[in-house]
Amino acid sequence: MGIIDFIINLFFGGKKKEEIKKLDKAIDKKNDEVKVLEKEVVKLQEEKKVNKKEVANLKRKVTNTKKQIAKAQEVSDIQDVDEALKYLKKFSKK
Repeated sequence: MGIIDFIINLFFGGKKKEEIKKLDKAIDKKNDEVKVLEKEVVKLQEEKKVNKKEVANLKRKVTNTKKQIAKAQEVSDIQDVDEALKYLKKFSKK
């Protein structure tokens, strides 16, 4: 991997691809959305009259989004452009 990275840095000047930069921005945006959802879940759990299914669905959504963000962050770290495009499409749908 070190040799391949060296060659890529030699030809591309070590700059991140545009898709990787977009993915980083999308990851930041999703992190903000997750924080808002977590606050909403805590607020709903404190209320006693709230439907348990609704709270469970929100918790599930938060967990799945966190997992997707972690995977997207790994892709961003290794700078895999094809995978970055895949996650950008996922994040833009929601």
